[in-house]
Amino acid sequence: MKRLYDRGVHGSTRSWWREEAPPDEELPALEGTGDADVAVIGGGFTGLWTALELLHRRPSARVVVLEAGRCGDGASGRNGGFLHGFWAALPRLVDMFGVDAAVSLAREATGVYDAVRALGEDVWLNESGMLTVSLGPAQDAVLEHEVTAAIRAGAPEEAVYVSREALGIDSPIMRGAVRCRDCATVQPGRLVRALRRAVLAAGATVHERTPVLSIDEGGIACERGLLRAEEIVLATNASAARWPATRSVAVFRSAIVLTEPVPSLHERIGWEHEEAIADARTYLNYFRLTNDDRVLMGSASGEFQRAEAALRAYFPQLADVRVAARWEGAIDVSSDRLPVVGTVPGTRVHYGLGYTGNGVGPSWLVGRLLASLALGDQVDSPLLTRRVPSLPPEPLRSVGAQVVRRALLAVDDAQSAGKRPSQLATGVARLPELLGLRIASR
Repeated sequence: MKRLYDRGVHGSTRSWWREEAPPDEELPALEGTGDADVAVIGGGFTGLWTALELLHRRPSARVVVLEAGRCGDGASGRNGGFLHGFWAALPRLVDMFGVDAAVSLAREATGVYDAVRALGEDVWLNESGMLTVSLGPAQDAVLEHEVTAAIRAGAPEEAVYVSREALGIDSPIMRGAVRCRDCATVQPGRLVRALRRAVLAAGATVHERTPVLSIDEGGIACERGLLRAEEIVLATNASAARWPATRSVAVFRSAIVLTEPVPSLHERIGWEHEEAIADARTYLNYFRLTNDDRVLMGSASGEFQRAEAALRAYFPQLADVRVAARWEGAIDVSSDRLPVVGTVPGTRVHYGLGYTGNGVGPSWLVGRLLASLALGDQVDSPLLTRRVPSLPPEPLRSVGAQVVRRALLAVDDAQSAGKRPSQLATGVARLPELLGLRIASR
């Protein structure tokens, strides 16, 4: 496999999380020739959870992690820190898999909370749930659909409607919300650091500053060495999105702004329960608090100006609060908005990617699936057995994605303002759906 991944997606900026939680001492790059039972390419959440699961199941295994930069340098170290499973996606899961399989998958994914606690480190875990808020009449229907789906699945407690008056959050644009208890927030930099420590303690070898150049029958070629491995796990996420074996994933970008600490935060805006919050836009805005009372606002549009504009629109009473940090980077968006997990036919290469901006929690479950594939264990999961629609080839994929993105943003903006979007924007925005695709963040 010449050209394992597209280096062009590495142009992200350094997140504040990595400043608050600096990485541990750098580990040496791979030099010379080595051997492994399982090689894990990528030192983010997916790769580290996979390595840890492999060693839990088979402590004697020779597990080697190869990371191009430092562990967590990609999306794992710069996301918004929303840790959740699949309950918030229940309506879509039911449509795809049926009620029983959807509920089973959602329940299984909640195991990530125990897994994070078992790391035994302070990662700023705050299990206050999540609110999905409506900004306009069209988004009220999204909330209603979530509540109805939970009731029909026999789990009404997983999606509870909350009126504007009961929100306890002072925002002029929130109309109401659905409360999902399946969500926590974490400090992603701390979680990466804790996972890396756990992987090393379990007996894995981790090589940083070790870009992988190619994979072939001779092994994994790196800049300064070669690793021979019985099984290979590709966990580079957006960096592998243009790899031929993953034609169901496109690259988008997400942007985040973070305020300075806000004195008297709760007196200004309420938010006493400190829930994670996302709106019902297709290209959603998402926001949360930190342990030192900063407000984080992210935009799936990938634009800083939209992220900051959303912050000011939601909380005009924070107009005097300065934005202290900004960062952005690539995310891997799958064609049906669920992680893509599988094995390249006829090879020993297994892959997991396509989190669509929601990988902090599901990466744990994907890591378990990848460990099963690498060890040859039998596993039954709809994430493995479903048919994932393919995207058009490049350059049509990228060009088409940008055209649809602009249309979806126009529809979002109109609906959030209580207006009717133009027929042109609506028509273009519906094209992926007509083709069986779901390219968007929600």
